Amino acid sequence: MMILGDKRQQMINALNMNESLKKLTFGEFVHDELEFVCFKLKYAFELDDFSPKGIDMVPLWESDSSITGFYLDQTKNPVFIHYHIEDIDEYKIIGKNITDLVNFLIHEYVDYGFEDEVKKLLLN
Repeated sequence: MMILGDKRQQMINALNMNESLKKLTFGEFVHDELEFVCFKLKYAFELDDFSPKGIDMVPLWESDSSITGFYLDQTKNPVFIHYHIEDIDEYKIIGKNITDLVNFLIHEYVDYGFEDEVKKLLLN
């Protein structure tokens, strides 16, 4: 199930993200390197459930073909995941903290020359 609305916002706020990273969850532009990666939610609002089976997932952002989000494990700690909408149940665990999430974004999408700049923007 996809967690949306006020509950989504509360759960995102509990992650204690910096302002730039939080802006990404609203689909706001923060850096050229992430322009086509972190869009506003659209699949999350479809009638079909675009979340992996058996997971109460909080979507953070979407691209044209994938969703990045998190769920809470048994100890109520976040587990960040990424998956393609064509293969929802084949999600990839990308980490268990904000640094892991940012490192995933940088490794997957950011050109080498901008890695430090984007990392600083999203973690400080």
